[in-house]
Amino acid sequence: MTERMDAMQEYLKKARGGRVVQTPFLEALALEELRRQAQQEGLRLETFGGLPMASRQVAVLFPEHIPAVSDPTTVVFLAFEGDLEALEDRLRALLEPGLLGDLEETPEGFLLATLPKGLKTLQEAGFQAKEAAPEQLPRTRERTRSVVVPSLRVDVVGAKGFGVSRTYFAQGVKAGKVKLRGKTASAKDEVTEGDHLLAEGLGSLVVKKVLGQTKRGNVKLELEVHR
Repeated sequence: MTERMDAMQEYLKKARGGRVVQTPFLEALALEELRRQAQQEGLRLETFGGLPMASRQVAVLFPEHIPAVSDPTTVVFLAFEGDLEALEDRLRALLEPGLLGDLEETPEGFLLATLPKGLKTLQEAGFQAKEAAPEQLPRTRERTRSVVVPSLRVDVVGAKGFGVSRTYFAQGVKAGKVKLRGKTASAKDEVTEGDHLLAEGLGSLVVKKVLGQTKRGNVKLELEVHR
């Protein structure tokens, strides 16, 4: 935690000095904290996840006089003989944490959000990895996605589906802003196949399929997300 806070302060210090500062991929909770501090200091911040509704994103901090910044991320198409969880394990062993964005399964293979250095690392390690073609990328913010979650609790599935931190989504549940099956959700509620989940300010999702347990005891779901 202290190391993360020190890194955030270093990003803010450089941006205060007039520089454009790019972070590595950060989890949703760290992004929320960095955004809060940037607003307090009058700095601008843009986030880029590569994939729609990404939970891990790169932040770019910059002073007010700079009009815009570019997206530093790249989306890589991976051909991999194995399931989503096995690929996640391989990637975590190979890539620095800051190079690892969201990973999604498609009918043809897998899409990984990373940085140019991440693509180079994968290719040097012998992965069949290349920058995704435009037609391989999700085209809208309404789409079906496969996710792996540790439980079927509302806050766990909602956070993963909408690409926000579990803490943030749990606060929405506590405030009565999340509905499950048309009724206000509680923290202990669990989703089942066919359920509709509505989160005020985020959108809605449908649990299309419960695809079963993974080898590590997690649950794989197919979600249809609308934002």
